[in-house]
Amino acid sequence: MGLLSDVKITDSHVHIGSIKHFNFLDKYLKDYGIENINLVSLACKGHEAIAQNLICALYKLLYPDNVYAYGSLMYPYYPLDDKIPDEYNFVEQVEKLMAIGFDGIKMLEGKPTLRKKISVPLDSPIFDNYYSYLEEQKIHVIFHVADPETFWVKETAPSFALEKGWFYGNGTFPEKETIYKEIDGILNKFPNLRITFAHFYFLSNFPERAEEFLNRWKNVSLDVTPGREMYDNFSKRTEVWRDFFTKHQNRIVFGTDMEASMFQGGPSDIINTMRRFLETDDKFNNWGFEIKGLKLDQAVVEKIYSKNFESYAGSTPKRINTDVLLDECLRIKNLAESKKELNNYVSEVEEVINMLKEYI
Repeated sequence: MGLLSDVKITDSHVHIGSIKHFNFLDKYLKDYGIENINLVSLACKGHEAIAQNLICALYKLLYPDNVYAYGSLMYPYYPLDDKIPDEYNFVEQVEKLMAIGFDGIKMLEGKPTLRKKISVPLDSPIFDNYYSYLEEQKIHVIFHVADPETFWVKETAPSFALEKGWFYGNGTFPEKETIYKEIDGILNKFPNLRITFAHFYFLSNFPERAEEFLNRWKNVSLDVTPGREMYDNFSKRTEVWRDFFTKHQNRIVFGTDMEASMFQGGPSDIINTMRRFLETDDKFNNWGFEIKGLKLDQAVVEKIYSKNFESYAGSTPKRINTDVLLDECLRIKNLAESKKELNNYVSEVEEVINMLKEYI
């Protein structure tokens, strides 16, 4: 197998569900050859995620040298409209996240389930000031857009997608191409946005289109976070993809989608699979198909593993401003107490506050 023995790896795409998963992340940082992680908040998902930004910031505080975090917008209601209350102003939310010490922004709004829930185009004018601010401030965004095209056809949708409600062919979800057109709409208005599109922008079966996309938009990049189907598609055209990864070595970012549920697989399984694919020309089976490695040059691999992400987020994580974080915790607690639909999440916010106070 012959994996590199001395290489820095930053996992740019890690999730955390709750404080009870801190122990899982502790072990992940310690035992699997990962030097740094980036926690990506999913506060945008809904009321159940009201504490996501706070939890990510708290864990970042515990490991200031090894943990980055990307915050997420919160929404007052779903579907959205053009009457967003002042207290949910998108630009002011980003300003607050950056003041807390977040390193960038995570967007899940392009996933068909959430795109359906917000029910406005991603290039809607309600987001213009937000995108403009991100562009102006050069704030990096990790953006989940669309899903595999197989999820729109019942005969080709994998069983796990059906189980999770990720079948999109019933006429109630936007089409994949519709979502792509909305991204083009964003980039036409804000071409200097620094966006990494998660899961290879779901173009692993379309190398020519991926090439065209990167050639057209010079400030975007792609991450290789599974989407397990990506590695099936990559393995079917290894020469094409080896050339692509080499040519665009500055615009490909490593991530795993790691989370305590281990939905994609356990840490050792995922990391070894991805490393064998990138570093060797091994042929091996995983995820129900044969994977064939690209055997990229070490210099290319080092960029993918850490240097490219650092070019966006910095060589070291930003420090958490505990005073600003505590203020935000108290604000979120008051919000949860004041709205009946949020009352169930007060205790989770209080748990963050109690842990945070130990570090102030």
